[in-house]
Amino acid sequence: MKKRAGGFTLIEVLVALAILALALGAAVRAAGDQARTQVLLRENSYARWVGANVVAETRINEPWPQLGTRDGQMRMAGCAWRWRLAVSDTPEKDMRRLDVDVFAGEGSLDARTPVTTVSGFASGRDRSQ
Repeated sequence: MKKRAGGFTLIEVLVALAILALALGAAVRAAGDQARTQVLLRENSYARWVGANVVAETRINEPWPQLGTRDGQMRMAGCAWRWRLAVSDTPEKDMRRLDVDVFAGEGSLDARTPVTTVSGFASGRDRSQ
């Protein structure tokens, strides 16, 4: 009886390489997904700050903001952000609703869809009216 030499067969090596390739492919894909998620979370955080700033500036500059829609831009974190403020009435007659849609600015793939929407309220209409 012939004694077989130790080691792996070609089939065993190929199976091991296939398993390794699948595992490495999954790891690379997961790392890419995680990087994309981090970018989206950062963009969403900046967009929320822009929206909060627009609400705060509106409340400071216009205690009783005019009804309607207006657009503007703001720079934050080295990027230009576009925003659209919609001021509307509420059932409470001494309160107005402020809804700010924030859009990614320069270099954005989808500049028509808001990154986020921030809402707030303004009150303080002159009580003598």
